[in-house]
Amino acid sequence: MQVLQDHIARHKTHIICWGAFILYEMLLVRTITESFGSFWDNAAHYAVNIGLFYLHASVILPWALQKGRLYYWFLPLLVLGEVTAYIAVNYSLEHLLTNYLGIELIRPFKFDYHYCLRSTWRAVYLMGFGTGYYFLVTTLQERRRADQAEKEHLLHLIEKQQLQGELMRSQHAFLKAQINPHFLFNTLNFIYNSVRKTSTEAAETILSLSHMMRYALESGHEDQEVPLLEEVEQAENLIYLHQVRHNHRLHVQVQYDEALFGVKFIPLVLLTLVENVFKHGNLSLPENPARITLRYEAQTLLITTENLCLHQHQEGHRIGLNNIRRRLDYFYRERAWFEAWTDAKGLFHTRLAVTDGMLGKEATALGQQQAIVSTGY
Repeated sequence: MQVLQDHIARHKTHIICWGAFILYEMLLVRTITESFGSFWDNAAHYAVNIGLFYLHASVILPWALQKGRLYYWFLPLLVLGEVTAYIAVNYSLEHLLTNYLGIELIRPFKFDYHYCLRSTWRAVYLMGFGTGYYFLVTTLQERRRADQAEKEHLLHLIEKQQLQGELMRSQHAFLKAQINPHFLFNTLNFIYNSVRKTSTEAAETILSLSHMMRYALESGHEDQEVPLLEEVEQAENLIYLHQVRHNHRLHVQVQYDEALFGVKFIPLVLLTLVENVFKHGNLSLPENPARITLRYEAQTLLITTENLCLHQHQEGHRIGLNNIRRRLDYFYRERAWFEAWTDAKGLFHTRLAVTDGMLGKEATALGQQQAIVSTGY
C-alpha cells in the first residue's frame, strides 16, 4: 500500500491531467452520441491511448533525437510503425471485446477504410501531444541543468575568493609589514651592508629574512604554481632564522633530490609545514630530529614531515593544516591527498602527495636523477 501511495504521489500531476483529458473526451462523446459507452470499452481504449503517448514521448523520441543526426532519418519510419501498431492493437482489442467478451462498443466493429483513417488520426493526435510533452520536459531539464551549472560556477567563484583570502592571511603570517615593501627591502639591504663587516651571522640572518619576505610577496597568486625549489630555498632560510634564534641548538634534517628541478607547486604550502614543525615540535633532542623530506618518483611529488610533539594535544596544528587541505583540494582536486597524525611514540607526521599532470617537461626529463641533497641544521 505504501508503495502505491508513493507512486501516486510522484505521478500526481500525470494522473490529474489524464483524468481531466478523459473526462473532457467522455463529455464530448456524450454530447455527440448521447452515450458514455461501457466502462470496459473506455478503459481498454484509454489504456492503449496512454500507452502510445508514453511510448512515443519516453522511448521513441529520446532514442531517435538523442542518438545523433543519423537517427533522425529513422523517425518517420518509427512513427509509421507506431501508427501501424496502434491500428493493429486497437483492432485486436475490439475483436476481443465484441466477439469473446460480448461488450458493445460505441461504434459498430467494422474494419474498413474509415476505421483505418479514424485510428490513424487518433494515433497522430496522441503522438502530437506526446511530442509536445517530450519537448516541454527536455526544455525544463535543460533549464535546470543550466541553472545548476550557473550555481556551481558561482560557488566555484566564491570558493576561489575564500581561498584567495586565506592565502592572503597566510602571507600576513610570514610578512607583517607590507605597507611599503620597496622601502622595507631597501632598509634591510642598508642594514645588511652595515652589519656585514661586524657580524657575518647577523648579516646572513637579515639577508635570509629579506629573501623570505620578498618570496611571500611575489608568490601571491592562488591560481598559479611556482618552482618548488624556490620554496625549498625559502624553507632553508626559515630554518636558518629559527636556528639563529635558538643559538643553533635545534635538530632538523631536510632531504630532497634533484628530480625536483622543474617541478611547480602552489606557494607557501611547504613553508606552512616547516613553520608548523618549529611551532609545535620539540627539536632539542639529537636522537629525535625533525625530518622534512621531498621526493619526486613515479610521477608523484611526496612531501613528508616528522617531529616530536612539544605537547600531546595541540589544537594549533589544525588551522594551518586545514588551510593546506582546502588549497590542495581547490587546485589539484582528486590528484592530491594530505594526512596528518600522531603515532604511539609521540611523533607528529604529515604526508602530502600530488600525482600526474602537475610537472613541467623539465621535471619529466630529469625525473631519472636521484642525487640526494641532505641538509642537517
